[in-house]
Amino acid sequence: MNSEFNQLLETAMRRKLTADEEARLRAHLAVNPSEQAAWEEEMALSRLLRGLPDAPLATNFTAQVLQALERDASKHPSGAPKIFRRFGLRRPAQSFAAACLILALGMSGYWRYRTVQRERMALALANVARSVETVSHAAPLPPVEMWEDYEPISRLGQTRPEADEELLKVLKEVAMK
Repeated sequence: MNSEFNQLLETAMRRKLTADEEARLRAHLAVNPSEQAAWEEEMALSRLLRGLPDAPLATNFTAQVLQALERDASKHPSGAPKIFRRFGLRRPAQSFAAACLILALGMSGYWRYRTVQRERMALALANVARSVETVSHAAPLPPVEMWEDYEPISRLGQTRPEADEELLKVLKEVAMK
């Protein structure tokens, strides 16, 4: 049986076929006469089922359904947290495997985050290096001779103020002469 025949069969069980559907059925049965018996058998069964009277419902049908649900819930108490029950993780091994998977995914995400941060830092340092290189080409460093006198000049700030006053007195005396 092909899918179109099955689809027409299901449709005929639920409702009366339209003219187009009946034409397609006749064309299919003309090509496949072996399926004619299956069609007639299914249609006879459908007519018999439609002829049966509806079964009456009990007056306390809702109460019976609720009691059955309560019995089912009491038969299968689950100590697993609700999230594990929702995903069907009732056994400890399943819960452990799920926790390991979540941990592995979390660690993988953290590792990727750190990798991205390192890449950003490397790019920032490369940009700083380029800007320093550009500045060093624009403003050359002072000549080496200037740095030769750096130590004596830096020691001048370490002298005592009294020595400077004595020097001023000597210079004034020399200037007066």
